[in-house]
Amino acid sequence: MRGSAFAAVVGAMVISAAPAAHAASAPAAAGHAPGDPWERINRVAFAFQGGLDRVIIRPAAHLFHALSPGPVGKGVHNVVVNLSEPVAFFNDVLQLRFKRAGVPAVRFITNSTIGILGLFDVAGHSGLPHHDNEFGVTLGRYGAGPGPYMFVPLVGPTTVRDLIGSGVDLVIDPFHWVGYANRPEISTIRGLVGGLDTRVMTEAQLNAVLSDATDPYATLRSVYLQNKQGEIEGGGVPVESLPSFDDPATPPPAPATAGATPIDGDAVPPAPVPDAPPAS
Repeated sequence: MRGSAFAAVVGAMVISAAPAAHAASAPAAAGHAPGDPWERINRVAFAFQGGLDRVIIRPAAHLFHALSPGPVGKGVHNVVVNLSEPVAFFNDVLQLRFKRAGVPAVRFITNSTIGILGLFDVAGHSGLPHHDNEFGVTLGRYGAGPGPYMFVPLVGPTTVRDLIGSGVDLVIDPFHWVGYANRPEISTIRGLVGGLDTRVMTEAQLNAVLSDATDPYATLRSVYLQNKQGEIEGGGVPVESLPSFDDPATPPPAPATAGATPIDGDAVPPAPVPDAPPAS
């Protein structure tokens, strides 16, 4: 799942008409699942978002895809990804993952120059693939708990921690501070195009997971939370490798062990002091 400046709309954009139909007929769970004390209102928001997607967002994404075929759509996608590199860089640095931080730095410089403002992913073809990072992950790596799970229309699946993190990502994005002509209009276009691009790029993957789910809401919740925990522990969890999530009793993934080494070999931030009060 994308972690760029546009990631706030990712969860909302990837809900297709098929999950929306399931959501409308799925009964609300008795009580609520652990970590989801607002489940009833979250399910209402999920169903509302599904209808909004079916009527407006999905047709708009398909129109966007039709108007940007082949190399055009690929170039737009590359520009969107390139604009997210500074946020990934800053969060890598904040997480003390200095070796990893070099990748978005080199990618942004290379693709913004040789790649003509990011239209071409020169760095990717040279063996430097893009990776996402965000402030919600930074908070998680320093021991902040996720807080209650939330599903917010036009935001999608998130937690209190990740929602706060999305706001911080917008602030640390250097393009938020750079002055240029017609900045409000360009920022709006950037957000809309980024959201539609994400909707197009992730539709097939998440449809494969959600279309046959008995309870798409619970499935999406588990996919989101497990993927986010995987990012905190050192790397994302491939959606296609995740187990079935329809059973609400499925236990959450075990937290990272203090002192464990992440997959990129960089240092792990210190674990919270054992007798400290739990993070909210």
